[in-house]
Amino acid sequence: MKIVISIALAAVIFVSLMFQSQSVLPSSGGKAVKQQRSSFGSIAMFKSLVHDHIFPKSDYQALNYDEQIGVWISYIDLGNMMNGATAEQFRESISQAYKNIVSVGANTVYVHVRAFADAYYPSVMYPYTTSFGSTEPYDALEIMVEEAHKLGLSFHAWINPLRCQTEESFESMSDDYPLKKFYTEHFGEYINSAEGSPFLWLDPGAEEVREYVADAAAEIVSRYDVDGIHIDDYFYPTTDEAFDKQNFEKSGAEDLSQWRMNNTTKLVLQMNMSIKNIDPTVIFEISPQGNINNNYQQLYADVGSWCASPLICDCIIPQVYFSYGSTSPYLETIGKWSEMTSDSGVKLVIGLGVYKIAEETEFLETENIIAKQMTDAFSLENVSGVALYNYSTLFESDETLADKMSSEREAITACANSHTEKTGS
Repeated sequence: MKIVISIALAAVIFVSLMFQSQSVLPSSGGKAVKQQRSSFGSIAMFKSLVHDHIFPKSDYQALNYDEQIGVWISYIDLGNMMNGATAEQFRESISQAYKNIVSVGANTVYVHVRAFADAYYPSVMYPYTTSFGSTEPYDALEIMVEEAHKLGLSFHAWINPLRCQTEESFESMSDDYPLKKFYTEHFGEYINSAEGSPFLWLDPGAEEVREYVADAAAEIVSRYDVDGIHIDDYFYPTTDEAFDKQNFEKSGAEDLSQWRMNNTTKLVLQMNMSIKNIDPTVIFEISPQGNINNNYQQLYADVGSWCASPLICDCIIPQVYFSYGSTSPYLETIGKWSEMTSDSGVKLVIGLGVYKIAEETEFLETENIIAKQMTDAFSLENVSGVALYNYSTLFESDETLADKMSSEREAITACANSHTEKTGS
């Protein structure tokens, strides 16, 4: 069955994204400053977003909660469970991880299913991950979704849409994957290297790349009962002008920064459109950096526009991994994100850095700091939950942090359960 995005839907989105006015974003000093939003110029851009997908629609009704209390499970966590493990052994490990997560009052998991253009599931678009080690690859995504739903957990498939493997890995990749042709036939146009990074990166400035990434999201939603598609803050890997010189020159644009921001907005918009055409109940969420300025200046992520339109994303989860005394103070930062999402229809979930307990003095020395930050987040009227990074620190810290983390988990559980009772979620 072919799925075709209608021009009518594109037109609706076009109207919502005609950024004729300037968005007001909070500055680092707490006052509002004006930030120029993206301008796409004409309806022609939306004709380029209309793309025929080869994946059938899904009739799955996604399981999502009004108030998310989530935990990230990264490729590092999964590697510890998967390396050399059989499918049944992995099922036991991920099931236990989910039980641990449920024990602290969480209802949602964000689980890596594609971190480096390597799939944890059989795909026509990406090769299997090497995380299986010596074990014959199997459909780990199917197992992860099944076990999550057994416990009532909402499963959000976490992908990194642009970060790829190393050049060495591409050399050995099968020619069966279109991604390999990006490398062999369109290097410098569709896929590039970035100074300081060992990985190759897809270039969102190429329409073919954006279509490919959107199709890849559709593949997951079409084939698996996922409840959300989740991406984090890996957009442009560099500010170096050489990264996408070929596409920028071809575009005819004059402002590189604005052009890059337009590209990332087109990318996430196309992903959301692709997802909704397969299953409109599946949510699309973005987890940008907590520092608002970094998103604009380093990643070319127009988070102000994204926070303003649920047609771009359903939920924003800024990574506010900051202490109260940070140069980006926690309370001030969550206040800015709350202001940006106020009355927009985009849900706001605050990402919290549990891992910082093992790295920063204030996190280590402040009693039950994560539960305290949860409470402060819940005090904001338009906050719809919290997300905890990461699983291993929360549940598998070494002996030196055992007592500290035991206390933290107890306080997190009490806070989560109290919030759930109050909100009825």
